[in-house]
Amino acid sequence: MASIPSSPVVTRRPGRRVTTGCLLLLMVPAALLAYFWYAAGHADRVNERREEAAVASVRAQARRASDDTVRALSATHSAAPDALVGVIWQHTKAPVIAYDPEHGTYAATAPFSSDHDEKGVVLGAGSVRTERCFTLTFARKAPATTWTAKRAERDDSACRSGRVVGFDVTLARKRLATMADRVTPAEATRVLDPAQRKRPYSVKQVRRSGDADVVTVLVRESVDGAPVQQCYAFTRDRGADAAPVTAVPVATC
Repeated sequence: MASIPSSPVVTRRPGRRVTTGCLLLLMVPAALLAYFWYAAGHADRVNERREEAAVASVRAQARRASDDTVRALSATHSAAPDALVGVIWQHTKAPVIAYDPEHGTYAATAPFSSDHDEKGVVLGAGSVRTERCFTLTFARKAPATTWTAKRAERDDSACRSGRVVGFDVTLARKRLATMADRVTPAEATRVLDPAQRKRPYSVKQVRRSGDADVVTVLVRESVDGAPVQQCYAFTRDRGADAAPVTAVPVATC
């Protein structure tokens, strides 16, 4: 019986199927690579815009704090340095406010920050904080009562010691809240500095003001060779255990 020759078309079909499959296998990773390349570039552009917006927001915060402080200083009728430092702190929350009696200026150094979400390639990358350090310098226009302000954006190192001072003040408030009813310089020193390191706290004065005790403390810190110090007045109501303690910077101890 004569054999029927096989068709050349039929014999080439498996080879074509293999070639098509290989092309598909190559196209899938290429498409994924192209997608991730595009997604990464898009995420970078979005994050750059968000970072720029966050920096603009931080600078706007510093500007508002400066303007609000100038208005408050111009409205106050007090010329006492401690009272003026209190006004500046109320509007800037600066942990360190340097008073220069020779020039009559007050320099508040503080960080301002803004949080924003960072975009990831596939999922969100989480929240990111943008922070900038500023020194706001306030001076009175002589002989008028109006005030002026200068803003200077600083390197982050200018705020590092001040941040630690802020942490020290928070800890001091907690420790002073545990004191007994009778507050003395020795007792305040013992509570603030149980290890007797004489740093960062130096109790300068304890006085009574109405129904409250006022403890004046010099808080000193040095981070990366940048020493700073700030006097704080801690006020504690008498006659109650674990009474809340407030802390306000003052010009001098």
